[in-house]
Amino acid sequence: MTNTQYFQFMFRDVRLWVGLILIPVALGFYFGAGFALNGSGDSFGLFLANYVILQLYFIFLWATGGFKKGRRSRNSFAVYLTLCLISCFCLNREFEIFSVSTDWWAAILALCCINNIAYGFKEGFPPLVRTIMAFILGISTCCFLYLVFCLLPICVVGAIGGLFFGIGLHAFIPLLFLIYTYVLVSRYVWFRKIHRYAYLGGIGFVAVVLIAYTLLWNSAVFAVNQAYLMPDNTDLPAWENVARKAPKNAIVERVLKADLVYQTARTGGFGDMDPILGMPRRRSFFDAEQLHDPLIAVASLFRRSYVDETDAAKVLTAMYDSRQETQERLWSGDRLSTIQVRTNANIWPSLHMAYTEKTINVFNANVSSWRNQEAIYTFHLPEGGVVTSLSLWINGREEKGILTSKEKATEAYKQIVGVENRDPSVVHWQEGNTVTVRVFPVSGQSGRQFKIGITAPLLQQGKRLVYQNIWFQGPDAGSAREDVNINFQEAPAGVEIPGLFNRKQNTFFSVGPYDADWQLSCIDPGIRTNLFTANGKSFFVAPYKKELGEADVKTIYLDVNQSWTTAEFLQIKKLPYPVMVYAENEWQTVTDELFTRLQKDRYSLFPVYKVPDRASALVITKGNVMSPNLNDLAESKFYEDLKTSLHTGGKLLLFNLGGDLSPYLRTLKEYRFFRYADGDVKDLQQWLPLHQFPQDIENDHRVVIAPAGVTINMEENTGVSNAPDHLMRLFAYNHIMQKMGPQKMSDSEIIATAKESYIVTPASSLIVLETQKDYDRFNIHGDTNSLKNASLKGKGAVPEPHEWALILIGLGCILWFKKKRAVAI
Repeated sequence: MTNTQYFQFMFRDVRLWVGLILIPVALGFYFGAGFALNGSGDSFGLFLANYVILQLYFIFLWATGGFKKGRRSRNSFAVYLTLCLISCFCLNREFEIFSVSTDWWAAILALCCINNIAYGFKEGFPPLVRTIMAFILGISTCCFLYLVFCLLPICVVGAIGGLFFGIGLHAFIPLLFLIYTYVLVSRYVWFRKIHRYAYLGGIGFVAVVLIAYTLLWNSAVFAVNQAYLMPDNTDLPAWENVARKAPKNAIVERVLKADLVYQTARTGGFGDMDPILGMPRRRSFFDAEQLHDPLIAVASLFRRSYVDETDAAKVLTAMYDSRQETQERLWSGDRLSTIQVRTNANIWPSLHMAYTEKTINVFNANVSSWRNQEAIYTFHLPEGGVVTSLSLWINGREEKGILTSKEKATEAYKQIVGVENRDPSVVHWQEGNTVTVRVFPVSGQSGRQFKIGITAPLLQQGKRLVYQNIWFQGPDAGSAREDVNINFQEAPAGVEIPGLFNRKQNTFFSVGPYDADWQLSCIDPGIRTNLFTANGKSFFVAPYKKELGEADVKTIYLDVNQSWTTAEFLQIKKLPYPVMVYAENEWQTVTDELFTRLQKDRYSLFPVYKVPDRASALVITKGNVMSPNLNDLAESKFYEDLKTSLHTGGKLLLFNLGGDLSPYLRTLKEYRFFRYADGDVKDLQQWLPLHQFPQDIENDHRVVIAPAGVTINMEENTGVSNAPDHLMRLFAYNHIMQKMGPQKMSDSEIIATAKESYIVTPASSLIVLETQKDYDRFNIHGDTNSLKNASLKGKGAVPEPHEWALILIGLGCILWFKKKRAVAI
């Protein structure tokens, strides 16, 4: 019989055809149960439907002799086992023992089932294919032995549950697979030497992979635990030392994500009926379904990290920039996606500033319309930028935000979202030039729309000004469409734009897939005469020129991390000053060996509060975009001592050798803790012998926005406004941040200033609620004497007292004429 004739003969079996047809049907029920679970539908009903089909197939096989000996019976029984395994995972949707399988594990199980079915046709395959099948059979033995081991403690419960229509017998399906594999090996593999070696090779392959992975896991756990138990700065929490010193690789990441993202083995014994694996959780700190990876589950039996889940989440945030994933949530957001982004911006080149509105549509893919989710977005702002408007569409109508204290906004949002399940949106200030926007509810199979407005300076690069796109993290935007309209309020010169943009006079526009990373630039036209007036005060922009002032430096302190180069260190060592570093809880004179050791740290948290003589100290750092935020360190001695130091007089000289400052130093810089400059070592070689350093020229009437090359100034007088209200907003924000440091202003002063300019700050937030009753209930009210939400269309000027008088006179005249006309009629 030829191979073709053999396959034709085997496929004439109706039982085989029925089983093969039922496999995709069963998979449909399995994935349908997944959709039902995500949409809070009836996943157990889908399991029962699948289970009924399985039992009908069992009866069909029994009635037609499908369980008798023979090649055809072997084929149909392998198909039946595959249907049983699908039924197991379908039941697991409702009564979870295993978390969602990782892709590689699901693929391995599918390959094992296909290999078992293929063994019914082994005579029709060439020798090489049969050898590969024997190898896969070895892998299959290990896989189902692992599943039997995991389910062993609940087999007793399964046996009792078998009395209820046999549902509990699902716990024995992996054991049935293992027995069937033994039958295949004993009948078709073991007697042939090459197949026996291939089978043992499959088992050996799994053993080698497990041993190698476990060794790597143990090494990673040792490194994490060593860093956790032996911190080199006792003022900092232990997890911070892990984030700074632990190796950054895939195994360490999984060690830290154990229990958070990956299901692990229980640390208890076998004395109870709980499964070997820890109980799955549908949601974790990472707002994602927990995953089942057998390699991690086995490795976790031997050694576990001492870092608890809360600290592990902080470590991952600092090491892998996963702050967005670890945001505190009231509702899940795993089924959300960003489907459209509309960017509209006004740019004033002669003022070095821009106002941008991002209108975003987010969609919930849940099949159930009442399965609400919470959308959380993190927007990254240019340095000195501030949120100046927020809108949420409720019942098809745009509702604008009201500015209030952060505490009131947080209380209202948590009450309405967490308890009452109704419409709000809120935007909060975050460290590191970021803000978070929360939108609720996003109902299943529908979307929500919100808009955020941001006033920000342009970046000055030589003789050019750069507008940077304001990018965000949040629900996946991989398939989102983006419409961009950039309007220059003055005719720009030498515009450089991305290739997809078109131009119509002073407007640049594009339509296409969402792209977070783009910018455009133009030639700097210089600062024109400008003025914005409100509430008896005038604001205007002036060029910023670096001014040198007196600086009596006696000691240099290095803030060393992996961004430094040895060449930079050697240049600084040549300066005629003592050079110190903080290591092992004390100040030490730097040596080449000590520098090399500190250079291995991923980032640094320089203890500015421990500098002995702030007036004569110079701290030299180098930018590193990774580090914890200040709030991450809350409740540590480092944080408390730093807070105290913030409110003591005198600014610390800080020189940046290059790169963006870490979030930690960036926040302190925003708080005006430093007298800051950047450049290279040659600048220091020029300034220090003359006892000079760039001067701090900020005061109560002037703020410096160095990246834009401007200052914004305030005067106690009025004039005719010829500039947008964004001057006042930028001044107010930077002035508040200036007062958050050594010259701390009270929260009430901050909120009053923020309300006047309608800006989001560390103490104020914008919130949109559903009804006026909601605002009244939480004592949230707008201020008539404020700029209100910023807009692309208006300047938002606050009328002066004499303007209010003219308005009232005008209204009085209108009413008088109407009354007179009515009398005449």
